Amino acid sequence: MFFKGTKILASAMILFLLFPVFACGEKTGKDGGDNIENAKTANDGVLPEEKSEELQSPIPGDANFNGEEMRILNCAYYEEDSRDVYVESEIGEIVNDSIYRRNLKTQNDLNVRFTFIDRALTGGYNFNQAIKNSVKAGSDDYDILIDAQYDCVQLATENVYANLADFPYVDLAQPWWPGEYIREMTIGKDRIYFLSGDISLTFVRQMSCVYFNKQLYENNFGDPDAMYKMVLEGKWTLDKLSDIAKGMYKDLNGNGEYDDDDQYACGLLAANLTDHFMFDAGIRITARDGNDLPYFVMNNEKTASFTEKLYQLFYVNEGSRIFPPTNDSNNITIPQKFMRDELLFDFGWFYVSELLRNMQTDYGIIPFPKYDESQASYLSLAHDIVPVYSIPITCEKTEAAGAVLESMAFESYKSVLPAYFEVALKLKYTRDATDDAFLIIDMIHDNCTTDFAYIYTFALNSIGHLMREIMGAKTADFASRYEKIESKAQTNLEKLIDAYINN
Repeated sequence: MFFKGTKILASAMILFLLFPVFACGEKTGKDGGDNIENAKTANDGVLPEEKSEELQSPIPGDANFNGEEMRILNCAYYEEDSRDVYVESEIGEIVNDSIYRRNLKTQNDLNVRFTFIDRALTGGYNFNQAIKNSVKAGSDDYDILIDAQYDCVQLATENVYANLADFPYVDLAQPWWPGEYIREMTIGKDRIYFLSGDISLTFVRQMSCVYFNKQLYENNFGDPDAMYKMVLEGKWTLDKLSDIAKGMYKDLNGNGEYDDDDQYACGLLAANLTDHFMFDAGIRITARDGNDLPYFVMNNEKTASFTEKLYQLFYVNEGSRIFPPTNDSNNITIPQKFMRDELLFDFGWFYVSELLRNMQTDYGIIPFPKYDESQASYLSLAHDIVPVYSIPITCEKTEAAGAVLESMAFESYKSVLPAYFEVALKLKYTRDATDDAFLIIDMIHDNCTTDFAYIYTFALNSIGHLMREIMGAKTADFASRYEKIESKAQTNLEKLIDAYINN
């Protein structure tokens, strides 16, 4: 598992959180000047202050950075994702307010001031160009950088990032840092340029999961809790999904044609969802040698078999409907069809639960299916737009920057993640209160995965998105598609390794 020891809160805490405390909050500006004592509790639940009495800050109590200003370039993929880093004030919503309190506490504990510079890639901001220009000019413009994973890693060999392997205060042995995930973002054992994990709520919100409509399941198969049991018994596989999907099609509009208005088991698109089907089924593109250097392992019978299974689900199974490869399909068309009880499954991410708040029918959350029952565990790919933290090589406040990263990650682990999972997700956004349902949500979180070639796909001839290309072409021919890109991908991998270790 990539997350260590992250069972978030005990059942007693869950019950305690059900009782609201009403209060209004103080407003803070972007320099974060308010004192933590001014922070109030949310009015739809009490913010969890501690996971346990034993959990203490890893930063020495005498750490004091004398009011140093910490300039944080907060560049999210979507503008709304920037709010998992900075919010202006408490608004009586438990997740928002836990982020607000985390920032205030970090500033007060370390005696620093935060200045957030908010940008968004979808708003046209060019993070890479801005950082290269800043470093090339020798400008000390930023102390901490945050950008989408797929974007910022492109500068890994450009000598713009500080090496965090032995950075002051940063302790990657702590459970708030997913060590194996961070390892996939690097080459060798001596350089670490990027951090992510519980420090970022969007990291969790972008983990893959599947929503199932409990009423549709009951209408067609019986007790919907059987879906949970199937998962916990390790029997939720691609073949099982295909079997379930076959019997779900109904011509709802009676026109005798398969169209968007009919009932299906699966609403799919041959784009980013294919990443999650593939990696969650345990398909690997790379492995590591004895020197911790990546090499390709994708070209094998298992990958070819998976490709055939996915093709059958997408294009042969009458219980599947393919929608255009757009954000609207993921965030509007498919969730709304699911809410109208016209889809049994909505394949997506934890954040989709936020789009289903007004759904009348009960739903459950389960992982993406395994390749087969022999797969050791269910997996959950963190999508390639997750926020990644780094420090520019021009930063002159390295001690303060390291302390801020460690403190923010610790406070997120202690309070922001519990608020999201135990209150926002488990109690507010889902309709279940069963132990099985809660256990599965924890299991998805604890089995986060990724692959070096997925993270660095744009430097590797887009090999990390190969399954997107194959499904988009409506073919199951993995072998010839892989052969077309293998040579260039291998050459690029060798160049990337050389540039990384000799930079």
